[in-house]
Amino acid sequence: MIVKKNGKAERKSAISLAEARVGSIFYVHSIEGNAVECHRLRELGFCEKAEVVKIAHGAMTVCLVCGSKLGLNKWLAKRIFVTAAKKDSAL
Repeated sequence: MIVKKNGKAERKSAISLAEARVGSIFYVHSIEGNAVECHRLRELGFCEKAEVVKIAHGAMTVCLVCGSKLGLNKWLAKRIFVTAAKKDSAL
């Protein structure tokens, strides 16, 4: 969700999956990009409100979504915005 504050657009409490902390549980807030990319990411399980666990970060962002481990490049991980879950660490 983008909120305007003092004339600047800010994302309210959502961070990109690339910025998210390893070992934590998140919920997908939104996906940015062209329609084809967004559709494909949703097919892989990155639907709004889906639970995601970030497993590793490096050349690839590895996460667990819908019971499957997926590796995303940094460019795609920056397009998926997540919010922290109430639960503590998943690992």
